[in-house]
Order: sequence, then C-alpha cells, then structure tokens
Amino acid sequence: MNREHLSAFLWLRWRLRYNQFRKAGPLNAVLFVVFVVSTLIAAVGVLITGFLVGLFVLPQASPTVRLLVWDGIVGAFLFFWMIGLLTELQRTEGLALDKVMHLPVSPSGAFVINYVSSLFSLTLITFVPAMFGLIIGDVCAGSVSMLLALPLLAAFVLAVTGVTYQFQGWLASLMANPRRRRAIIVGITTGFVILAQLPNMFVTRPWSGAPKNDAKSDAVSQLNDQRAAASADLATRKITQEQYQQREKEIQQEFQDRQTRESQQKLEQTESIARFASTVIPPGWLALGAAELAAGSVLPALLGTLGLGAIGFASLRRAYRTTLRLYSGEFTGQGRQAPAVPTAPIDPSRVRLLERSIPWVSEQASVVAITTFRSLIRAPEVKMVLIAPFIMLVVFGGSAVSAKAEIPAAVRPLIALGSGIAVLFLCGVQLIGNQFGFDRSGFRAYVLSPAPRREILLGKNLALAPFGVGMGLIVVLIMGIAYPMRIDHYPAVAAQLVTAYLLLCLLANALSILSPIRMAAGSMQPSRVKMLPVLLQMAFLAVLPVVLLPVAIPLGVELLLAELSEIRGWPVSLVLSILGLGIAALAYRAVLSSEGRWLALREKAILEIVTHKEE
Repeated sequence: MNREHLSAFLWLRWRLRYNQFRKAGPLNAVLFVVFVVSTLIAAVGVLITGFLVGLFVLPQASPTVRLLVWDGIVGAFLFFWMIGLLTELQRTEGLALDKVMHLPVSPSGAFVINYVSSLFSLTLITFVPAMFGLIIGDVCAGSVSMLLALPLLAAFVLAVTGVTYQFQGWLASLMANPRRRRAIIVGITTGFVILAQLPNMFVTRPWSGAPKNDAKSDAVSQLNDQRAAASADLATRKITQEQYQQREKEIQQEFQDRQTRESQQKLEQTESIARFASTVIPPGWLALGAAELAAGSVLPALLGTLGLGAIGFASLRRAYRTTLRLYSGEFTGQGRQAPAVPTAPIDPSRVRLLERSIPWVSEQASVVAITTFRSLIRAPEVKMVLIAPFIMLVVFGGSAVSAKAEIPAAVRPLIALGSGIAVLFLCGVQLIGNQFGFDRSGFRAYVLSPAPRREILLGKNLALAPFGVGMGLIVVLIMGIAYPMRIDHYPAVAAQLVTAYLLLCLLANALSILSPIRMAAGSMQPSRVKMLPVLLQMAFLAVLPVVLLPVAIPLGVELLLAELSEIRGWPVSLVLSILGLGIAALAYRAVLSSEGRWLALREKAILEIVTHKEE
C-alpha cells in the first residue's frame, strides 16, 4: 500500500468515528473529547510514575521483588486486555475487506490498517507508557543492560496484539455459521469470567470442607501461652523479675525470628511459582527477562525477544490467511449447494410452546409472555446475564462456606433474602429496566397490536419472572442448605422475594417507558449512547435499594419482637410476608393500569428510538 492509500484509509476511519459521535449528540462529542484528553494526561502521568519508580525504587529491590513487580504488571495488563477484547467480541474487522475490494488497494494493505488501528486501545495507552517509563528509569539509575528490555517490550506488545488479532479472525470464521454464533459468544464470555475467578476460587477453596490452617494464628497463640507461663512463674516466685524480663525478651525474639523465617519461606515459594509460570507462559517472558537483566544476565531477555517476536509474526501471518479465506467465502460455503436434510413428520396433536397459555392470565398477556420468553432463551445476551449469578454464588458462597463462619440463626433469613435479591438484581435490572430496547424492530408488533398496553407490560413481566424469581429461589434454597433456617422462614423468604420482584417490575416498567435504549443484536452494548438515558439508568440503580428496603420489614419485626418480648418461634415473618405480598400485588395491579396508559402515549417515541439504526 502506498502513502496515498494509507492516508486515505486513515482519514476514512477517522471520519467514520467522527460521524458516530456527531450523530450521538453534541454532549457525547464533548464527553468523548474530555475522555481522550484525560486518557492522554493519564498516559503521561503513568509514564512519569513508572520512570520515578524505576529510578528510585527498583534499584534497591532484590531480583525476587523485581520479578514479582513485573509479573504483577504483566498480569494486570493481560486482565484488562482480555476485558477490552470481551467488550469487542462482536467486532472482527474495523474496515471490512469486502467493502474495499473494488478499490485499487491490496488486501494486505487493508489488513495492516485494521491491525494498526487495533493498537489504539485504552489498555495499551495506559500500561505501555508505564512499562516504558519503568525501563528508562532503571536505565538512568545505572543499569545500562536494561536497554535490552525495550525490544523485549516491543516484542511482547507484538505477540499479544498478534495473537489477539488471530483470535478475532478465527472467531469471525466460526461466527460465519449463524448456528454457532450464539454458542460461541456465550462460551467465550463464560470462559473469561471463570478464568478471571480461578485465582479467587483457589485461594478460598470452596470445595474443601476442612478449615485452612492459619500459621500466623498458631504463632500468636504459642506466644500468648509462653507469656502466660512466664507470668505464672513470676506470680509463684519461681523466677525473679529480672529473669522474667529476660524470658520475655527471648520469647519476643523467638517469635520475631519465626515470623522472619516464615516470611522468607513464603517469599521463596512465591518466587519459585512466579519464575516457573514466567518461564512456561510466554507473556511472562517479559517479566523474566527484565528481572534477569537487572541481575546481569542478558540471555533470557534475548531469547524472550526472539520468542515473542516469532509468536507475533506467526500470529499475524495466520490471521491474514484466515481473513482472506473468510472474505473469499470459504467459511460461509458460498456457491455450494447444501445437501437436503430430511425432516421429521409434524405431529398435529402436539401443543407447541407458542400455542400454550398461562392460567389465570388473559390471552393477550399470555401470548406476549410466551413469545418474549421464547426470544429471551434464544438470545445470547440473556445467557451472558445469567452467568453472573452462578459465578457470584460459587465465589462468594464458596468463600462463606469455606470460612466456617458461625452465623446466628436469627440473621440467616436476612442473608438468604439478600442473596436472592442480589441474584434478582443481576438478572433483572438489565433486562426489565430496558424491556423494549431488546425488541428493536419487533416493537412494531406491539404498536400495531390491538392488545391493551397493560397486558403487554404484564406479559413482559411474566416472561422475565423465571429468570429473576426462579434463579433467586434457587439461590435462597442453596443458602438455606448451607445455613439452615427455621422451617417457616423458607416460604417467608420466598414470599419476600416475589414481593421484591413486583416492586422491581413497577419501577423498571416506568424506566423502560421513559428512557428505552436500543441494544445491539447479540450483545449487552447499546447501539447509540445518550446522556439522559444513562443518567436515568443510574438514578434507577440508586433508587432501587430504597424501594426494596421495605421487603425486609417482616424479618425486622420478628427480630424486634424476639428481643423486646417473649415471642420467639412464632411464624411472625411468614404472616407479615404473605400480607406484604398481597399488598404488593394489589399495588402492582393498580399501578400497572396507569403504566399501560403511559405506554400508549409514549409508544411512538419508543418505536422511533428502538428501531433507529446507525448509518
């Protein structure tokens, strides 16, 4: 690609990004400019900070500390880099080759433009200046051999970005088949979340029933026993005051020596693990090479530079070949006739899902609920939302179980209710608070439908109940098994959870009507971001805990009666929870009619928002 083509494509990419923010409104453009300026200032700040640390701190550090510092920087960089990759899971090419193949430009040129544009990420702008400043500061401190860490850092960036670009191309080839697209998105998201939680799970070890041995607690207990024995000998006049003071010094010195030995052993063990991981895992070659350069050994840095550079170039070569195969139609099978697949005969007596009805609900609400539920279980974004509660349950629940904490019986219902509401919050806020944003063009069916708008809202709320209330009840049951409660507390907490869902629906319905946000297909990212809907979403998150606070009143009344009187063991919470559920149901029924009329007034504005497409 010549210089004219390069400048033309760079101008095209800049113009596309400029138009994107210009159409989103002047406020978004101003915020984008502020964000860019803040990012550049932050990059300069971390550059200076890294230089000062490398100049004044690292020269006095041991090789072990240097290795751990560089491993921590590399680990943090990879973590945030994977988060950025996850947010751009849908994007495979910044400038699609099939849009420029008719121009006098080579595919390799467009590929290079796409790769170079991928380097402008927040993670690289933040971490690379910090690592560069760290190296330069170490060089200025007198370690001239650290100059070899600069090509090592460049090779590290090349390897990470090259492998990432190859992964995006491979992902695009898999997503060319629409049948595998949803499974790939959900699988990658699940894998990343589980991978990010693995260190926490290994630390807490929720699968281990035995409590962990705390060496520090044992040392403190032994110290206290020795001091108590010395005090007893002094009290019985077996030793004099001088002998007691001498023994106190010996006990304290022995304790400090033991702590020093244990700290040294832990540091050596951590160093061996970090060195092994840095040797085996290619991104760790940067940390290993930088640490060895400070110790005077240049061979690991040279080998790391060659290895990371080879990985980067091989990944880019592979990514380029995959891109050409993708846009030549090899993965989509264009031009090939698909073999006929025999279909099974249709049973006319079988009642299908969309033909079923919900008892005690009108036909219109039943149809809306079933069709919405069917679309949700097929949507990858819903599957992403449902991952979070289970990860939270495994990590935090496992930590609580492994800690073997003694929780009072009176507090256990509150913990179970809090866990259920947390799952309800994670499952429901993103879906219920923006019910029409996921419909997109499908919202036209509701506008043209003669169904009362109240029944549409009711059907939407019923469709989301299995996800929010269902998973919340599962978590309540699991917490009840881990921390057993009184038998009447289980139905009481279940009633309180349903009450919380009704209150959540009332507030979320109003938010969905007032500020819908059109969501991109297959992701949890909005297609257009405006300031007012974002502020309303933040206000919704702030008000929601206050609205749900009265749900815990029955448990609070039961605890108060148990403290102030002799009323213990009576199902006070169950009776009040059922009463509260009845009041919430009546309020839901009354307010839902008003929200239905509001939806009828706002449906044209909602239609314009959720059906708008970026040009």
